[in-house]
Amino acid sequence: MKLRDAIIAGVKPLLFVSGIGIMNICLVSVGEKTREIGLRKSVGAKRINIFYQFLTESICLCLCGGVLGIVGGWAAAHGMAWLAVRIVLVVDAWPVVLSLQWILISVIFSIVMGVGFGVYPAIRAAQLSPIDALRTEN
Repeated sequence: MKLRDAIIAGVKPLLFVSGIGIMNICLVSVGEKTREIGLRKSVGAKRINIFYQFLTESICLCLCGGVLGIVGGWAAAHGMAWLAVRIVLVVDAWPVVLSLQWILISVIFSIVMGVGFGVYPAIRAAQLSPIDALRTEN
């Protein structure tokens, strides 16, 4: 087994677990905003509006995570280059190359994760009855 295959095999479960975490956060958000959902529905909000609200929240959550991951990767790459050149003295120069293509791929993948794992909580929020939602106590 090559190192690349081992890394890919390790990343897949991590992505799934992080997606479940995002879904859990969004379901908690739906639970906390139950009265708000009921109020919005009682004054005329449609199911699709509630659906888009929570789907947008999920996408923003994933997008922020993706941007923070890019910034963290950039900082780690520069830190490792600094260590290799100044402290460990492995090489004389270690350039850090960040590909715009891979940055865009990671941002798009973050958005896809937000959509994929945010649909279920958004559907749950959109299907709430306004009467039952207003009756609940937080």
